[in-house]
Amino acid sequence: MKSFLDVVSQEILPGARALIAKRLIESGLSQKQAAAKMGVSQPAISQYKRDLRGKADFFKKNPKLMELVNRLADKIASGEVTMQSATMELFEACKGYISED
Repeated sequence: MKSFLDVVSQEILPGARALIAKRLIESGLSQKQAAAKMGVSQPAISQYKRDLRGKADFFKKNPKLMELVNRLADKIASGEVTMQSATMELFEACKGYISED
C-alpha cells in the first residue's frame, strides 16, 4: 500500500497540475503565461495539455476535489493565489480522501 505522501506526489499533484494547466489555457492564457503562473516550463504545459503528463483519474472519482481544483485554477489565473499556496490547499483537502493503512 502506498503512503499518503506517495499517492499525493505520484498521482494527485501531477493530475491537479494537468487540470490546472488546461483550465488556465481555457481561460485565455497562453502556454507561456500559464507556465509562469504555475512555476513550470512551457513544454510542461504543452505536455499537460496533450495528456502526456499527469492523469486526472483521481479527480474524476472525487467531484468535490475536482471542484476545488477548478476553483484553485481560477484563483491562480486571477493572481489571487500562487501555485504553491494552491498546492498546500489541495494537499490539506486530500487528507480526507486518502487513508493510510
